[in-house]
Amino acid sequence: MAAAAFPASFLAPISHRAALHPSQTSSRPHLSRGALLHLLPLLALSPSSSASEYIDPLFARLRNHYFLVRPGETTFEAAGIVDSNPINKGSSDRGLTPRGAAQVRSTIRALAARGVDAPLIWYDNGARATQTAEMIGEELSVSRTRIVPEFRWLEARGLGALDGTSLREASSKVRALDALDIDNAPEETDDGTPSDSVNEVFSRMRNTVAKIEVNFAGSDVIIVGGDATVLSIFAAAACAVDLREHSRFELPPGDFFDLNELILEVKEGKFTSKAVGAPTDEQIENGREALREFGPRIFSETEAGSWVLGPGVRR
Repeated sequence: MAAAAFPASFLAPISHRAALHPSQTSSRPHLSRGALLHLLPLLALSPSSSASEYIDPLFARLRNHYFLVRPGETTFEAAGIVDSNPINKGSSDRGLTPRGAAQVRSTIRALAARGVDAPLIWYDNGARATQTAEMIGEELSVSRTRIVPEFRWLEARGLGALDGTSLREASSKVRALDALDIDNAPEETDDGTPSDSVNEVFSRMRNTVAKIEVNFAGSDVIIVGGDATVLSIFAAAACAVDLREHSRFELPPGDFFDLNELILEVKEGKFTSKAVGAPTDEQIENGREALREFGPRIFSETEAGSWVLGPGVRR
């Protein structure tokens, strides 16, 4: 069935509508509820720069109870190296470390203590989020039919030319970019690693939220993002906070937000950012030694970060 044609005033992002002539904005067609629901996942609204307003009405009226879970520590995070190229995300070698698995088990206990026992689980299909979601599903005895993979919309943010570099230095650079403009993105590269802006991550993530909101109401929903950024942007959007400040909501590996509690804390001025805690130099070196034990196979798809193997090692 062919899609209906709508005037530019209906499809224009929020930030652009203000520039339209009043005669344009007042001539929108009447849309049935069915047509709106059909379009909902397709409309990515440009976030507002105002910290006092929701960037998107979807996040002002969420019908479900969301829990945002960051995957536990991964092998590359333990080594202090950026790992953001989606071509690698299915590799189990790039999944959770033993410490990462322990972090997830701690969150599972906390979720169970809150009475979360039959949630819906949406997760990015990369190894880190898949392993996290599977642990949650198994421990909480969640039916497989209620555990849903996302192949793109919850994917980790691509960091372009920063892929394979020091995670500590890259995080600092990206925070500075994001604080200036939600359309800023890291420098591009030619190895296929995406270079995503905050706005692009928001637009993808919104599609998943819209799909859930259309199909469910009153459910506990666990979102396991591909990385911390997917979740910090979700949290900022739900709390009506300027997306340039999304890093305030960065979760430590394996940790979670109860979104209802978070929104209330922000409204009451009681929210304080969680201490993410950077690994020590000794921990990073131990993590890099673990990557060296994997050997060249862990870089079989891309070479970003392969410097950790040392000079003269065949990729």
